[in-house]
Amino acid sequence: MRLSLILQAAKSGRQLLVSCESQATGHRVMRIRERTQEKLEFLHKDPWLDQEVLYKETRKIKTLEKRNIREIHLSRLT
Repeated sequence: MRLSLILQAAKSGRQLLVSCESQATGHRVMRIRERTQEKLEFLHKDPWLDQEVLYKETRKIKTLEKRNIREIHLSRLT
């Protein structure tokens, strides 16, 4: 897993960094979504099963602020 994520934030408070969890194994990934959008549900390859499984949004991590490029270290998210 990479130690940092490079995130592109467009407008202040319009985007959220959210944690999504595999419904099969509990593996987690992070995604960016618009604040007004419904909670995320998507198919993605689970590395533990090596199959496509359903991922569902579990919690909001952070509201992305207005900056051109923002580096967020994973250690600061917990």
